[in-house]
Amino acid sequence: MNPQIHTALDDESTVQALPPAERAELAAVESQIDAVLRAIPAEPLPDLAPAVLERVRRESSRARAPIASLEPSPARARNANWLWRPHTVNITWRPAYALAAAAVFMAMVATNPLRQRTAVVAKAPQQVFTQFVLTAPTARQVAVAGDFSGWKPVHVMTRSEAGVWTVVVPLDPGVHEYAFVVDGERWVADPTAPPVRDGFGGVNSRLAVLSPDAGRS
Repeated sequence: MNPQIHTALDDESTVQALPPAERAELAAVESQIDAVLRAIPAEPLPDLAPAVLERVRRESSRARAPIASLEPSPARARNANWLWRPHTVNITWRPAYALAAAAVFMAMVATNPLRQRTAVVAKAPQQVFTQFVLTAPTARQVAVAGDFSGWKPVHVMTRSEAGVWTVVVPLDPGVHEYAFVVDGERWVADPTAPPVRDGFGGVNSRLAVLSPDAGRS
């Protein structure tokens, strides 16, 4: 806006001091201002606060109201009282009937398949403590591995002063194959046991373990 027109709007100068072009622009600005002022309603805007507060109070009261479906109906209350109220039942009891009922019950128990079903537990074969011996004076460590240990050298042997390595391992009765693992890398067959090829170019040892009950008649 032209500063002179702005000054004229603030009544800081007279309209006559403006040039004709600026007076025309001032008139246009005043006309726009009058149109805006006429668009503003003269009556004050309605106060909506009371209506809003009343709506909030109604919603709050409705939320606090009890749910009707949760309240027990008279018929439901009567049914509940009947379930818990003691009743008198007249029963004619005869000793013969009691004996017959007891006999039927005992027969059902005697013929119950669950009662007759007995668990048949097979007696596990008793393990036999077997001693392994290997003479290896220069060995630093010796262990025995076989099919009874998944071919893992978990049974570490103990060395005597004469260089004899021994260990006792509980074995199941049957035929087993085994070998000695010397110093963690060299597999050696037992020279005192029957040899058997391992299928990989090596030789294992074979051992037959008899059950302790084999000699009993």
